[in-house]
Amino acid sequence: MIWSNCNNFLQGELFLSAFFGAIGVVGFIFGIVLMILGRIKKKKYRGWLVTLVSLIVFIAAVATTPNDEKVSAEKTEKKTTVQTSEFKLTDQQKTTIDSLSNFETFINNYKNLGDLKTPTWDNYLYKKKVTWSGTVMEIGTKQIYVWGVDNYNGQTWDDVSESGTHDAYNVFVAKFDNGVPTKIKAGDRITVSGSLESRGDYDMNYEWKIYNAELK
Repeated sequence: MIWSNCNNFLQGELFLSAFFGAIGVVGFIFGIVLMILGRIKKKKYRGWLVTLVSLIVFIAAVATTPNDEKVSAEKTEKKTTVQTSEFKLTDQQKTTIDSLSNFETFINNYKNLGDLKTPTWDNYLYKKKVTWSGTVMEIGTKQIYVWGVDNYNGQTWDDVSESGTHDAYNVFVAKFDNGVPTKIKAGDRITVSGSLESRGDYDMNYEWKIYNAELK
């Protein structure tokens, strides 16, 4: 609200300065014309007075125009205010970010962010280095599907992705740049680290995904 009032005041100053500046220029020209006509017709049109007043108005308009430093200061104040507002974390955001090292705790906290999911993901979670543990469900050529919570009962990826429930939200996919290490087997309890670049969605039943995965 304070910034809005300041911004409106600054715009008003600029408008008035431009308005009176324009009047000054037009009046100055008009005064010159009157002076010329007065000489030609040998009459007193008081062109000198019009010219003098117009010049004073023009100088006053220039003197009251906000300078670049003032405009820059106003912009800086606006930018600082917006940044402070945008990046002030709520308690739930802090709890979610702090729990990133524990997959099960993290996804439960993230689920409760509500409308703050996207800004939290974009500013604090995307491409963060994570280290997560879980049970290997399936193995592909370059990636594995890992059940990241405790109650694993032999589910396959097809089971959780098509179940019509929210089970895929409990899964993270780990993609290895050079292929899945041969020693990994389905059912193994493993720990992997990598770059978190795809988020899960509880309502849409989407899984999580980390890239550049490394087996710990």
